Amino acid sequence: MSISKILEFVPPNFSKDAAALVIDSEEILTDLRKLMPNAEIFFLAEEKSQLCESLKIKFLQGDYTKNLPTEAKIFDVVIAEEILTFAPDFYRTLLEINHLLKDSGFLLTKFFNVRFIGILESLRRGEFPAKEKRFWAKWDVVKILDDAIYKEIRFLPDERFEEKISAVKSWENFGFDNFSDDLITKIWLVKARKCTAEVAALKEIYTSEIRAELSRILHRIEYGIDAEENFSKLIEFCRRENIFYDYLSDFIEQVVIHKKAADLIKIRIEQENLL
Repeated sequence: MSISKILEFVPPNFSKDAAALVIDSEEILTDLRKLMPNAEIFFLAEEKSQLCESLKIKFLQGDYTKNLPTEAKIFDVVIAEEILTFAPDFYRTLLEINHLLKDSGFLLTKFFNVRFIGILESLRRGEFPAKEKRFWAKWDVVKILDDAIYKEIRFLPDERFEEKISAVKSWENFGFDNFSDDLITKIWLVKARKCTAEVAALKEIYTSEIRAELSRILHRIEYGIDAEENFSKLIEFCRRENIFYDYLSDFIEQVVIHKKAADLIKIRIEQENLL
């Protein structure tokens, strides 16, 4: 089954109970429904698509820059292709979408590549081809998404122009790296997770209240706040909530900021055989 290329990021065994939000991209609704036949899909746009009824898609009327849902952790995937290109305050919008995503959820978007040879050739002629939209380099997008608290960022080429390959060498001579055929790629597709897979898995085992308390105790140990008292609290808490060592060890790696402190906590638990 041929599908919209951005949907190649969606795993074929995606949860039957998944919830998805599509922002403005009406053209992918049919393919998304085929890929996720049992999912609860929402479509946010200023005008309702005729596909909503036939595909059993829930319509949310509004402008995504003003009318995003406000509930936390309700979507497994949000598809918002135009954010980096056209959103007036893309950083705020990215944070708001992060708020909407479940811990294991991810954002799908795309951007126009400023390092595409076609753009570079225009710039060399003193022309900037499209003032109404933004262009980015991949490392800019990584930094933006990292600042907006996204993890495990992956790229997939959308539009590549193989006929430009003959010009690559001259641009490499100017100092332009062509890693992953970046110079002949006009548009990059992006998948960005809210959490790493490891963190998402950790969050699914215990309640948010248990994780919050565990994190609080560990941070107090890390920064030397009543360290011995809080270490005793840590062991007592783990025993009471049946938190096993492997889980605690992974949790420490993800939560404790300073590696030396994380290692010391784990070493002491192991040496004293406390769990």
